[in-house]
Amino acid sequence: MVIFLKKSLRDLKEAKGQFISVLAVVIIGVMFYTGLYSALDIFSGAGQKYFTEYRLADLSSTVYRAPEGVVERVRAIPGVKMAEGRVLQDVPIFMEDRNAVVRLISLPDQKRAVVNDIMLKAGSYFSADAANQCLVSEDFFKANHLVIGQTIEPIVNGERVKLSIVGTVKGPEYMYEIRDATEVFPDHEKFGVIYVQASYLQTILDYKGSVNDISVLLTKDGDSKKVKAELEKMLAPYGLVSTVEKKDQISYSMFHSDETGLQSMAAIFPMLFFIASAVIIYITMTRMIENQRTLMGVFKALGYSDWDIMLHYQTYPLLVGILGSILGSLIGLFFIGEALLGIFNSFYNLPTENSSVQLAMVVPASLTALFFCVFAGYNACRKELRLVPAESMRPKPPASGRKTLLENLGFFWQRLNFSWKIIFRNLFRYKRRSALASVGVIFSMALLLIALAFRSSMGNLMAMQYEEIQKFDLKINFTQMLAVDELSTIRNLAHVKSVEPVLETGMELTYGWKKKDIGVLALDREAQLYGVYDRKGKAAILPSDGVLLPARLMETLGLHTGDRVTLRSYYPGKNTDRDKKTVVVKGETSLFNGQSAVCSMDYIDYLLDEGRVVNGAHIKLDDGQYEKEVTAKLEDILTINTIQSKAEVVANTNKQLQSMNSIIFFMLFGASILTIAVIYNITNINIFERRREIATLSVLGFTSAELKSLVFNENFFISAFGILIGAPLGRFIAEVAIDTQATETMQLPMVMEPANYLLAAALIIAFTAIANWLLRNKITAIDMVESLKSAE
Repeated sequence: MVIFLKKSLRDLKEAKGQFISVLAVVIIGVMFYTGLYSALDIFSGAGQKYFTEYRLADLSSTVYRAPEGVVERVRAIPGVKMAEGRVLQDVPIFMEDRNAVVRLISLPDQKRAVVNDIMLKAGSYFSADAANQCLVSEDFFKANHLVIGQTIEPIVNGERVKLSIVGTVKGPEYMYEIRDATEVFPDHEKFGVIYVQASYLQTILDYKGSVNDISVLLTKDGDSKKVKAELEKMLAPYGLVSTVEKKDQISYSMFHSDETGLQSMAAIFPMLFFIASAVIIYITMTRMIENQRTLMGVFKALGYSDWDIMLHYQTYPLLVGILGSILGSLIGLFFIGEALLGIFNSFYNLPTENSSVQLAMVVPASLTALFFCVFAGYNACRKELRLVPAESMRPKPPASGRKTLLENLGFFWQRLNFSWKIIFRNLFRYKRRSALASVGVIFSMALLLIALAFRSSMGNLMAMQYEEIQKFDLKINFTQMLAVDELSTIRNLAHVKSVEPVLETGMELTYGWKKKDIGVLALDREAQLYGVYDRKGKAAILPSDGVLLPARLMETLGLHTGDRVTLRSYYPGKNTDRDKKTVVVKGETSLFNGQSAVCSMDYIDYLLDEGRVVNGAHIKLDDGQYEKEVTAKLEDILTINTIQSKAEVVANTNKQLQSMNSIIFFMLFGASILTIAVIYNITNINIFERRREIATLSVLGFTSAELKSLVFNENFFISAFGILIGAPLGRFIAEVAIDTQATETMQLPMVMEPANYLLAAALIIAFTAIANWLLRNKITAIDMVESLKSAE
């Protein structure tokens, strides 16, 4: 076997460029496999453990006010394992140089196991030393450069309340720390959660002996639907606002969405590279074995078994698979996996600090890579091994010549010059090899389009959400319902150009046996500061009666325009069965986040029967430079609870989107290696097999540039074919990947701009040109005399 080892080393030395190129493809495949699955395993495992150990609620009900005693009755419901009553409220807080909103949430005065528990990260739990102690969410604490022992002053009912920080925490309920589903990304400088002793928070919020939130944990065999129905029936007299199931809870829903998206990426991307590497190995080894056909016959004649010869030729794919697995695993585990975890940790406050590198991922990644490599090598040599020695030692007869398809198209063929006729004849002569070579280009095109689709889809969402839908500069929420006329105070402020009323409330939608808690957004029919659009991007007109529902919600419930649904308000005193209203679905809206129905201010009056009231407003300024000045004046109005700046939201969103650039770079890098590797290998083989033809043409007077164009233009044609096939494949995979990440409360609209196709195609052509450049001296290095000698 020593002779085979020496021959293998000699073969590798002669084709080291091809070996390195296919090795690079395998490395990237293993890199993506180990990196993605390692990140997925840590992300998924940490999240699920987090939800379980800290008892994320299965059901969370919000009420206007309920006596603490109702919690004991909830605990008695069959199927309920634990129930916890809390008080929570969003209030403004003024930091050194910015305004923010914090959610005050009560925790037991003394530490005990609760639903939606917290993990103490620094400091200590509440002590008996002072009542005004608080625990701050870790991300908000760090983003605002707070320190333990510092006093912060949220505004509660128009008055500053001093709270002393005793520790930092994180918890599964706010693992994805946003206020509500209308926000896309966390902004830890602008929103955070502060936990306060229950007795103290009930006092300052005037909830003595009362709660406004009840969290329920079910037993293993607890029926969520039955418990929910019983819970809502029990809480209805206390102004039930909504009941959120675990699957719809923001942190859980976002986590599950990203987990599904990561699973899709891990299943698709590595396979593209493994298949491409198998194709390259198959093409390379087929050429190698055909060129060594005579030598194969000699080995057989000397007594070497088919197994010995097969094992010898499997050295090449085995070496590629083993080296690719080792190098790819190292890069994937310690670079790609860590980078992906870093991206996810910028959004989620997951406890991944003690997570170790998932070395177990090396085994399936290596086995998969080796399978594709060895399978390709086996298929490349099994045909030649069937031949008897006498047949193998004879040179393979040349392929029979016949007219190509294009030659039968006389009107086309006659217009081609001699060089292009040679190119097309060679492509059609080796149809299978040309088709296999295009596979790598097809996958590269698909990868590029997937990356560009995510980028353009996010860009479109940003433009649509913050330029077409939200045309206001500031959004304010009031502490209570106010008459529309009271907005005049805000209209009279300097630099306020216009103010439009807004009313947002929660309702229960019933369609047949299906029920859904939704938000309802009421606007003026002539509203100019908030646009309503359908899924096609056309402006929707607010109906005078009826509602517009989100398109995705309509799909989920099987609703169509013209259908009738029942709405029951959660507004206190308007939340009984007697207050249910039957309304007509007048159309759809395309809300990318949240699932709010939209109606006119007049129609919400019909639904609530409260007159012309509002709980918020949209404000447009005459000049954005006066935003801070106007905000300062709004802060002095006691009835205003929170102020949201669209400019700050956009800035934070753009900042968070920067993390996507690294993912796009990985895809771009992978696509470049894949294209260059495929073109490099196919061109190497092409030049080697046609060296006699190239030498002949050189003798006949073809210049070096003309000879190069024969080979390199063929590569461009293969790339063009791959671009045409890869474009629809890339679009399809992008649609699937984006759709898998959509939830009922958040979705990313799929947008594939024409420029994406042009950019991806241009990059493929550029990668092909690089491969051609790397082989520029291969043709001129051909020994003309040696190549023109008889093949016999």
